[in-house]
Amino acid sequence: MHRSAALMNSAQPMAKLAVDELQKTSSDILSRILAVQKKAMQRQQGNGSSVQQAMAQLPPWPEVVRGVPNALLRTALFTISKNRQVFKGRELLASTADIELRFKGERFNQTDLGVWEMLLHLGRLQPLGGKVEFSAYSLLKALGRDTGKTQHEQLKDEIARLQGGVVEISWKRERKTFSGQLVGAAYRNEVTQQYVVILNEKLLHLYDDGFTHIDWVQRQALKSNLAKWLHGFYASHALAYPYKVETLRKLCGSDTKQLRNFRKMLKVALDDLFAVNCIKGWQITPSDLVYIVGTRSDSQVKHVNKMRVAANHQHNADSFNTHKRGTIR
Repeated sequence: MHRSAALMNSAQPMAKLAVDELQKTSSDILSRILAVQKKAMQRQQGNGSSVQQAMAQLPPWPEVVRGVPNALLRTALFTISKNRQVFKGRELLASTADIELRFKGERFNQTDLGVWEMLLHLGRLQPLGGKVEFSAYSLLKALGRDTGKTQHEQLKDEIARLQGGVVEISWKRERKTFSGQLVGAAYRNEVTQQYVVILNEKLLHLYDDGFTHIDWVQRQALKSNLAKWLHGFYASHALAYPYKVETLRKLCGSDTKQLRNFRKMLKVALDDLFAVNCIKGWQITPSDLVYIVGTRSDSQVKHVNKMRVAANHQHNADSFNTHKRGTIR
């Protein structure tokens, strides 16, 4: 009896020690499990953020048009000049009064815009940040170009230029700025000439201020870079406001020194727009103002009507206030 009690008494400290060890081990295991769960949750949150970013997608547009941000069509970013200036600093370029445009790198022109429009078009049906895949042959054909070695090298230069140039555009009223490249990473198979291009999801911010459906068939039919620039510029306006010839020369980035020579080029380009039904007519007044009679898309017609309704409401309100003030007197 005493022996059993002694055994029991000696076993109690051992049992307590075992229980303590078990509790310690369980506590360690629980801490590890919680740590693993925490890391898993952090990874899941990170993946969720990546998924959210990857879901950023360009607004849809039909096959026959190209969707281009208005802000880029109303500036000298894609110049009409064939001369390639290289800006080492943040060079201020001409733009309409509501925005400020700065650029660093090798200057873009209308051929670069054509390539960028095609890349946007190919990438519009998938989330930004994903792979935009195409062959050099198919892109060159879509651009209406030949498919020889010279054209392949030109395409390489254009994609590299779009990668290298830093665009900084500020919307003055909204007090916000986009700064970045128009094309991200690019990969090319030198054997098959198959391309993979990545479009940065931040490009979506360029569309916040509105974008324009560029009629691709019309653009391809235009002969000069000036005509192509004017096509995008006027298409981005719901109402064709009159602009001075000198203002248009600055906005398109022309390096034509004599204004009279640019005016001649402008008349030819406006005739070109008329020939492909981009506009219904044009006039340059003795005061050098350019007036355009344009054709509008359905969305532009709705926008104009909305503006007119708002203007009528404001006019009626002003009339009411004037009449009310007159009554008080």
